[in-house]
Amino acid sequence: MTILRMLLARVVPAALFFLVCALPVRAFHCAAPYVMEGGKLMVRAVVGGQTGRFILDTGAPCTLTDAFARRVAVSGMQEQRFSDSNGNVASVRIANLPGLVLGGVEFVDLQAAVLEPGSIMEQMGADGIIGYNLMRQGVVKFDARRRLFILTDVRDSLDLDYNYCSELLPNSFVPMLPVRVGTSVDTVMFDSGAESLYEMSVSSFNRLRADTSSVNILSHGLGTLSAGAAGIETTSEKWRLLIPSFHVGNAAFSRATTITTEAPDSRIGAALLLYGDVVIDYADGFFYFMPHNPQDTPDVYEPEWNVVLTVQGDALVAGMVWDDAGSGIRSGDPIVAVRGKRVGKVDLRAALTQNLFSLDPTGTPVTFLDRRSGQECDVVLCRQ
Repeated sequence: MTILRMLLARVVPAALFFLVCALPVRAFHCAAPYVMEGGKLMVRAVVGGQTGRFILDTGAPCTLTDAFARRVAVSGMQEQRFSDSNGNVASVRIANLPGLVLGGVEFVDLQAAVLEPGSIMEQMGADGIIGYNLMRQGVVKFDARRRLFILTDVRDSLDLDYNYCSELLPNSFVPMLPVRVGTSVDTVMFDSGAESLYEMSVSSFNRLRADTSSVNILSHGLGTLSAGAAGIETTSEKWRLLIPSFHVGNAAFSRATTITTEAPDSRIGAALLLYGDVVIDYADGFFYFMPHNPQDTPDVYEPEWNVVLTVQGDALVAGMVWDDAGSGIRSGDPIVAVRGKRVGKVDLRAALTQNLFSLDPTGTPVTFLDRRSGQECDVVLCRQ
């Protein structure tokens, strides 16, 4: 399994950016192939004559790593503060880009955030983010079958199906829409930088938890699950939930699982693209999820590890620990062996993008160091 679940920069407050992008004079149609890597949609773009690997993220502004920014001629650097997807606060610098070429189309007068040196994005091998301040200049389509990212102002080229159209809620930055959770409604952000199909915010959970026809509690735990642009999230209480019936527009899913998030809003992520195409019409205010198989109601139950491993520094540790894990393991306890093989230093980039350990979901013995007693103990990792 990839060890750490990676989320990226949450919305930067409006007052911090003067986000301007000059579009081509004529109608434009940008189509760029993307690949899935570590749960991220990765695309190639050119900035200042330098080709980089960028994450497609509807929940973040255009962003450069410090390492990539040093390779291109950027200007207008002004330091600002922002909160990432986990609520962690960090500093960024705002830069004016010397043009960005994506899918053969050049965009100018575009601003981007530049992260601090050594950010987690650098460590995972990405050069930056293609974000909402560029995407909002046209209509976006994630063509899942062809793995194409399309940005255009020619709607007729997108094969829209109005039967699967939802109205976007007012927001100056990110796409927000209502979804049906059983007999209730939740407001979500479509966040292509998030990996999961659905993540319910704690505030939505507190509002809906009494409605057992909509939300069933599977387990409760304490720990960390994800990393954002400002680093690994702080330890928090989480709930794992089962949603018997889940709808995005007129597309239905059954048995959706979700883990609560401390983020201000619930979100649906890139896993939605396993089941259909997404179109975001920012100007007219519509969101389309067009399923590949409209007659199906996919069962999207996702089993979860009783202990989710993560990396702190260069050490493998227990990140999230659910109540049913047993054996006394707690979040933050170092993992010293997997299947009896001692664990050394772990590279964060490899942990984010590769299957470092061959873990048997039916049961993998792991040895951990109990920090309270100083003793090595055993626990069995499994998915259920």
